[in-house]
Amino acid sequence: MTSTAARDETDPGTFADVQSGAVITPLEGPLGCRISGINLAEPLSDDMVRSIREAFLAHRLVVFPDQELDEAALVRVSHVFGDPVVHHVGEYLDQEFPQIMRLSNNVVDGKALGAPNNGIYWHSDQIFREQPMLATLLYGVRTPVTSGGDTLFSDMHAAFDALPDELQQRLLPLKAVHSFVASYERNYVRARILSAQEKADNPDVVHPVVRTHPQTGRKSLFVDPDSVTRIQGLGEQESDELLTFLFAHIADDRFVYRHAWNQGDLAAWDNRCLMHCATGYDETSEIRLMFRTQTQGDRPF
Repeated sequence: MTSTAARDETDPGTFADVQSGAVITPLEGPLGCRISGINLAEPLSDDMVRSIREAFLAHRLVVFPDQELDEAALVRVSHVFGDPVVHHVGEYLDQEFPQIMRLSNNVVDGKALGAPNNGIYWHSDQIFREQPMLATLLYGVRTPVTSGGDTLFSDMHAAFDALPDELQQRLLPLKAVHSFVASYERNYVRARILSAQEKADNPDVVHPVVRTHPQTGRKSLFVDPDSVTRIQGLGEQESDELLTFLFAHIADDRFVYRHAWNQGDLAAWDNRCLMHCATGYDETSEIRLMFRTQTQGDRPF
């Protein structure tokens, strides 16, 4: 942290930011931190914004527990991490605040309140765009009471660093083809079917297999089983074999943190260097409602 951050002597892993009042505690796992001492429903001081941004860059995932946020507050907080964007799947967006997508299994008057099974494959949000998302914010409005509905996060910096040098060098020049259509059909199985025009309006994009973080310069894997269809320039068998290996590798427990949601949790993560996926829960007895925003990123290199 910066010179304003003092280590809490009662917990060697905890930092108290003197100016902002934030308490920053690493999560139990290979990535992420918890930030307490901040009420996100109130306007944030410049020092608080600075502390949050520094923690986000250092830890890649930040979790704010016990928040009480309405839609306006969530959109306001999202600006800390960039410019919020409106998602391309319009039927699950909040009418007053279209930057917010609802994720839920709840049905009201015969209509799904939100996307019911979104994000069940490892992915980086909207990786199939020319400019994928920078940050994603997910707020637990209503979370399962018993168990389930956790979110897994995997550190793609660590995943790349763990590869043998020879394989790292092999991957550096490669590019992967990402398909919006493939991702949509995997995630929105209960949504409307894409028209031929919508498919044409959302062509495949190509991104490097290994991405360089624009702020830290660190390299990370940037392929996901949600949208990648092939490695450009490789034969079908070689591409399939390499992707099968990489998809298994990014799910390795060495790189993964599992977040068990509590109502009022707000999590924000860096899509440029993390993959994430949702886990199941008993949809027959539990209601889950999450609000999600995303901020605009830049073109990977």
